[in-house]
Amino acid sequence: MMRTLTLCGILIAVTSLQAAHYEISFDQATSTALVRVRLDSGTATDFHMPAWSPGDYRIVDFGKHVSAPRFTRLGTRVTSSHPSVNHWKADEPADMVEYRVSTQKSGIFSENFRMTSDEVFVHGPAVFGWFEGHQKEKQVLALTPYPGDSATVAIALPSTDQYTFTANNYDVLLDSPFAMGSKVRIAEFVVGGKRHQVSAFGPRSQGVPLNGFVEIGQRVATQCLDLFGELPYEKYVFLYDFGGGGGGLEHMNSARMAMWGDGSGAEDFIAHEFFHAFNVKRIRPKTLGPFDYSKPAVTGALWWLEGVTDYYAEVINVRAGYKTRESAMRSLSSELRAFNRDSDRLKVSADESSRRVWESNNSSGYGINYYTKGKIIGWILDLAIRGETGGKKSLDDVVRSLYAETKGDKPGFSETRIRELCVEIGGAALGPIYDDCVTRAVELPIATVLPKVGMVITDGVVNDNPSASSAIGKKWPKQIDALPGLISWEGRRPWQQLTTSS
Repeated sequence: MMRTLTLCGILIAVTSLQAAHYEISFDQATSTALVRVRLDSGTATDFHMPAWSPGDYRIVDFGKHVSAPRFTRLGTRVTSSHPSVNHWKADEPADMVEYRVSTQKSGIFSENFRMTSDEVFVHGPAVFGWFEGHQKEKQVLALTPYPGDSATVAIALPSTDQYTFTANNYDVLLDSPFAMGSKVRIAEFVVGGKRHQVSAFGPRSQGVPLNGFVEIGQRVATQCLDLFGELPYEKYVFLYDFGGGGGGLEHMNSARMAMWGDGSGAEDFIAHEFFHAFNVKRIRPKTLGPFDYSKPAVTGALWWLEGVTDYYAEVINVRAGYKTRESAMRSLSSELRAFNRDSDRLKVSADESSRRVWESNNSSGYGINYYTKGKIIGWILDLAIRGETGGKKSLDDVVRSLYAETKGDKPGFSETRIRELCVEIGGAALGPIYDDCVTRAVELPIATVLPKVGMVITDGVVNDNPSASSAIGKKWPKQIDALPGLISWEGRRPWQQLTTSS
């Protein structure tokens, strides 16, 4: 028995060390990256590049930027074929492939692969492929420093040394973009015992002070800690790309954001991308992780993942002290008026718009933008739950429930789960309200929701109703009294361990 246990222990130890190793170096003269993928154990015949990037819901076919793939086994060359744009097939099992990837223009939301004389930015799907059958192994990423040995790296992955990093699996590797260069700057702070980095890079990054971005990150992270009761990572990186292309793209433990100027007025943008660390990366439908990178991941919940995230960016910034309740209501009212001028609102539901984004290749979803409609829906559902429960519950309770059900390695939620939770938490009246908001292309039911929270809409503007007896609406968007988060900003605990490096 002792001998058997010992052998089992050795087997487990060996298995845990198996990994796929990714080595990457950069050649400015050819504007390419040289990537080598090597398997610790086993072999494979099929190698793939992603067809799309999580968060950017369109087919891109990153394989078209790959050139000169060379497969080997134990150092001996193995011939291969190229059945499709994102698929290579070795004629015999291989344990390594080496290939070049060219720099690429930005996507809708993010740069893909950019190289200058001072730095590189790498978005995983644009550069890293995978050997079929080895996606669940540990992934080791080794960077050749660029442009020299003094290069700074901003990346969310844990490190074993300055230029070597590890990921639990291929999904995590792909979801960990990085900036590396001689002019990359990093500032750090701690919230909830977790490390946060604010990084500045890009063509217009020099001279931009980081203190303001540190403060925004602190306030936003604190509000999310209050809302969820935890921060679901050990390290989070704000990747601020000053002068870069695209918009912003969320990742599990980081977000890359195109920035201009000193970031003034960017609080909503930053809060939106950070909230995605919860909503999208942990709170997600079943189709969004683990991923199938070969075909569209269709869901009817993008209105929730993007639009409700936009709504919570407003809420977080009120709670953090960047906005007043009144200014947030004016902003939401303005978006509601604009939405109500769109005749397509009575043709396409939020659910259908979410599902059809893959056809339209943008966020409009054939006429209706699920960001805008989803933001208004989040507002309506929040007010409806507060009104139906007499202020005892709010949309916070739905968000927390979804997070508890999907965080970690748990499966994502079913397409009906958000409605079910709204009804469980807010009562039966939430069912038809939800349907009118999400699954039907009808007028949004905000006028029927407002009276129960002591509010009224007049000339397209939502305000408190001075003659109403209910004071529930005046608590919006604060969390209700039984929950944390009501301490004023001035009364919060002091920040800890703020350091800056450059």
